[in-house]
Amino acid sequence: MIAAIRVRGDVDASDKASATLQNMNLERRNQCVVYEDTDSIRGMLNKAKDYITYGQVSDEALELLEERKGSEIESGDVINLTPPSRGYKDTKRNVNQGGSLGERENLDNLIEKMV
Repeated sequence: MIAAIRVRGDVDASDKASATLQNMNLERRNQCVVYEDTDSIRGMLNKAKDYITYGQVSDEALELLEERKGSEIESGDVINLTPPSRGYKDTKRNVNQGGSLGERENLDNLIEKMV
């Protein structure tokens, strides 16, 4: 499973990115959506990479999200999270540049901070 968390808002977002985020059900900041890892989802994640962070999720992190939601998580479910404790690193830079955007190797640490 792959999870995506919206980090940035709609201000100055391109029309393509805004439409992609709406199609992914990521309409507000700090929302998380879990999907099956498919090529079409990967394409959507790549289009919205300047506004979200995403990556593979372990079973333990899925259990935390299920506790937060109060029921079992299915593909496409939206979970509202709190902002991470101690905040995001940088909301305008990629993970490789020391920021919070784009693909991560492991999203579990961020999910633990936000639940």
